[in-house]
Amino acid sequence: MAVQRFYLLLGIFIFVLCISNSTTVAPGDFDDECFDAITRIPVSPNEKVLLDTQDYQSQNVITTNGGSNIWKSIDFDGIDMGGTYNQWVDLDQGIVCRHRFQACDFENQPQKNWLITQYINISDNGVDELTIYMSFSSVTQCACQQSFSVWAYETNVIDETGRVNDTFYSDTGVRLFHTTEQGSQSTASQRFTISSRGMYLSVVDGGSCTVISRIVVYYNVCPYQVVNMVVYPETVAPPFTNPQDRVVTGTCVNNSSPISGDLNQLECEVSGVWGDTQVMCSCNAGYENISGICEACMEGEYKALQGVDDKCIVCPENSNSTSVGALS
Repeated sequence: MAVQRFYLLLGIFIFVLCISNSTTVAPGDFDDECFDAITRIPVSPNEKVLLDTQDYQSQNVITTNGGSNIWKSIDFDGIDMGGTYNQWVDLDQGIVCRHRFQACDFENQPQKNWLITQYINISDNGVDELTIYMSFSSVTQCACQQSFSVWAYETNVIDETGRVNDTFYSDTGVRLFHTTEQGSQSTASQRFTISSRGMYLSVVDGGSCTVISRIVVYYNVCPYQVVNMVVYPETVAPPFTNPQDRVVTGTCVNNSSPISGDLNQLECEVSGVWGDTQVMCSCNAGYENISGICEACMEGEYKALQGVDDKCIVCPENSNSTSVGALS
């Protein structure tokens, strides 16, 4: 996970440099004090995380109706009875990187309380489905709707004006429900499609009494790997909505070739796991396999043929090779 996060951050480095200091972009804007501080058991083995609320210090997350913090809490319904929780607020549980995003104004209907993220950049090609994970609970028992939804404003560019315009958002279809029992904790993951290279997300409360303790947005990848001397690049996994495995063509490691001329193809599955393969590459003539790397035969050695287990051979008596990688 840490290696995947490093390459993801590296991929958006230039993109982030172009952004104003007052604007943050996930996933590159995490707080060092929080990054990877608290473990979450992954739903899938190879998740690439775009946003995790536990990567941010509590005092830096929410600002209400304006301001410059990372997220925005906006009361679009305009019904303000002076209550503490008539829009989303963050109660940090007394722990720097833990959160309690809470909204609870079910007596004054209708409610339209929005919790809007910063811009989320998607640097990889081929991402057309995201998963959102949430941990949440009911604050109190009430005869109210105990559910909330997630909306998205898809845009390929940062748009701080459109970000706070609710007409720019579309319903992702994500609905999360919890019981009316006070304090009961729930976790849920739901998927939604995406067609752009970035977005803002909003958690929309329509009159529940809810506390959210964690939000994670991610997608699955099949990780970079070398199998049988064949290199397969990190590959975005196919969506669950269209679970047709993605066939990836690998390349032989340097100074090697496929055995029997096979195509080095491997399937990337929806869960981010590679399929099985029997395809192999082997070191070319003049090279031997040293811990999966094809090293040239040294002076005084040779290797005449391509082979998996063939090692360089010392030249016979009264003969010599005057260069590395000799074939005879």
